[in-house]
Amino acid sequence: MNIRSKESYLTAKQIAQLLKLPEVTILRWEHQGKIPCKIIDNQVMFKKSEIISWAKQHDLPIQEQNNDSAKKAEMLLSRAIEKGRIYHHIPGNDIYTVFQNALKKLTFISNDNAQPVLEALLDREELNSTGIGNGIAIPHTRNRMDIGIPEPHVSVFFLESTVEFSAIDQEPVYVLFMIFTSSVKEHLKILSKISFVLQQTQIIKILQQRNRNNDLVSTIEQLEK
Repeated sequence: MNIRSKESYLTAKQIAQLLKLPEVTILRWEHQGKIPCKIIDNQVMFKKSEIISWAKQHDLPIQEQNNDSAKKAEMLLSRAIEKGRIYHHIPGNDIYTVFQNALKKLTFISNDNAQPVLEALLDREELNSTGIGNGIAIPHTRNRMDIGIPEPHVSVFFLESTVEFSAIDQEPVYVLFMIFTSSVKEHLKILSKISFVLQQTQIIKILQQRNRNNDLVSTIEQLEK
């Protein structure tokens, strides 16, 4: 069976259309070894899934014409939280232990990626605290990491006990909004949405109640409408 019948492979011209770039640019990158490609039947071909992942890592726009892409373009925080899920009673008395225990809950992060993600989160924290005040922190990596997720995930962790985060108001943190995206553009959009919802009184009340009635996602959905 021809390998092209199993997976979606594209020509340089099709990749140029996908990335909205001149075909000669794709050919130059291919010649310089800057873009992933394969030789199939003596022809240079590009695996679509690899190119999309590569483009996101390099913050290149992708021209998709389907309903799934339209949904991704909406970049809903409520959907990102549904993907990342909400967790309670995360143990730990310091940032390192809390991050370590939180990451163990995330099934979308492989065992191979867990340690690099932990180190990247800690590196970002050392650069500047992600504690934004009111007992809330928004941990994220300084640089985008390819952990194999097709769309943003935001995991919400309610801590078993408050933890010192050197937050801007010096208050200890009790809840984390941990962001995972595959591009800077996605990251900035999700961060903007989190900043907006955290200014809403009803959201703060739900967080302070530790999302006791599971109202967080539904309330954010209403705000996004």
